[in-house]
Amino acid sequence: MTGPVNIEVAAALAALPLARLTHFTPALNLPSIFADRQLRSVKDLSGDVRACYRATDLRRLDGYPDKVCCSLQYPNGFYFEIARRNADVVNYPDWVCLLLDKTVAATEGTLFCPRNAAAAASRADPGAAGLNACYAPSVRGQGGQTRTRGSQHDPGSPTDVQAEVLVTAPVPLSAIHAIVFPTEAAAVEEYGRLDRFGLLPPDGMRWVISPGMFDKWVITAAVQSSRYFPETTWSPTATPGAAS
Repeated sequence: MTGPVNIEVAAALAALPLARLTHFTPALNLPSIFADRQLRSVKDLSGDVRACYRATDLRRLDGYPDKVCCSLQYPNGFYFEIARRNADVVNYPDWVCLLLDKTVAATEGTLFCPRNAAAAASRADPGAAGLNACYAPSVRGQGGQTRTRGSQHDPGSPTDVQAEVLVTAPVPLSAIHAIVFPTEAAAVEEYGRLDRFGLLPPDGMRWVISPGMFDKWVITAAVQSSRYFPETTWSPTATPGAAS
């Protein structure tokens, strides 16, 4: 973390069986992230003439362009389905999901939304109360529908699969533990691209293959029914030609 820590949020996070935060981004953004050694906000990037970056939503309907929008445990597949069709990124179809250390959510100023942050009348609250609201027995979700936690609900996931965390930016590169790709072919291509740029991430950062991470219904089943899907660690040395 790069800012002061909210002690109450840190304690609440430690008590939750939450493994990580997640963040979708076009693969085109990875060179900038690794060059800067941090995940920056849209507001910060838009004011930097050196930045080579594509925002997933330049309008930022959540109203917080100074934050980094993340999800709890699993990514927001419903958002992803919409964002990848945005005109700004339609010519760059390759996306990745970053897995972040959950402790970045304890950075002072982080906000928690028990539903999609961009939804009309959605609230974004700070502190442990805001975090715990994402895990309430029931949450009023998109379209006025009530989301509830059933007996098979993944204990580490929020009640609404579209709950979001608006993290105080920037997020240091050290907080990104893994990059998830939908296919091995996508990982091979991105590894080669970053290698040519001289911008490979630190050795400790995992590369993961998981098609389910990019499918909103597979994610929903994992959250609501604990029907988990594979997240397979990938190594370029295990793929002929990937490290050449």
